[in-house]
Amino acid sequence: MDNEQLKKHILGVVEDVVSNFMYYDRKDDDDLSVNDIERAFKDGIITSEEVSEKFKETIDLNTKKWEG
Repeated sequence: MDNEQLKKHILGVVEDVVSNFMYYDRKDDDDLSVNDIERAFKDGIITSEEVSEKFKETIDLNTKKWEG
């Protein structure tokens, strides 16, 4: 797989992760339902920026172990 294909594949997986986070994993979740997620964003309880920052922090934390 060349670099561009790898990048596209990774970004496609990110889309899957977000879909799972916001919908598919919530369908049977009694603790955090699809409606809870929707309400939190609609009511300004959380923003996409806050969620994005948390994803970034987590990615940064996990990729630090690859640094020499």
